[in-house]
Amino acid sequence: MRKVLSVILFLAFAVISPAQQTSTASHFDGNSWWAHVKFLADDSLEGRDTGSEGLRKAQAYAVEQLQKAGLEPAGTNGFYQPVHFNQYEVDESKSSLALVTGSQSKSLSFADDAFISSRATRTSSTLSAPLVFIGYGLQIPEKNLDELAGLDLKGKIVVYLAGSPSDIPTALASHYQTAGERWKSLHAAGAIGTINIFNPASMDIPGPAFPLTAITRRWTSLIPSSMKLLAFN
Repeated sequence: MRKVLSVILFLAFAVISPAQQTSTASHFDGNSWWAHVKFLADDSLEGRDTGSEGLRKAQAYAVEQLQKAGLEPAGTNGFYQPVHFNQYEVDESKSSLALVTGSQSKSLSFADDAFISSRATRTSSTLSAPLVFIGYGLQIPEKNLDELAGLDLKGKIVVYLAGSPSDIPTALASHYQTAGERWKSLHAAGAIGTINIFNPASMDIPGPAFPLTAITRRWTSLIPSSMKLLAFN
């Protein structure tokens, strides 16, 4: 599905004179900055989800602040510029997930057990591979942490916990938990896919937490095993 949405382009499109830059910088303070953060992070903006009314409120607020700062718009419609987005959705009616042990197979429900992420997957496919639990699955050299050491991940789907150990500084944890950084080390170790188990304490949703979530196909492969995950029909 293709959608056209209006977004505000903040960088490189606003023009301000050196005099304005000096004036703005001299009046900057933490209170005004925090006021912006509180408004944009408020629940009334609904997470500023793409295309939502909350996002439109955030855009209007940003435009108001840019105008107050004396910036000149350079979009096709004032401070706004149409941008094309492609939206991908998993067709759950034609998809399935199952955990298989020997001759026993347990189907997973998309309503209660798991969901398939469309962020890294763009085509329909089938994947069957053994599972390996790897804790948080992080490699953080600055803290001499390597949770992949000694594990055979070649041709495996890894199952990991979202988050990081409590003794890892926030900045490091945030960096190494990003999808790209985490997958870099997992792929190098031979993993072909991931299953992310969210921490229920960090999930801001009502009802029971998903025991298995964010199942993502990363590689095209079929590998038989006595314990495996079947995904994507």
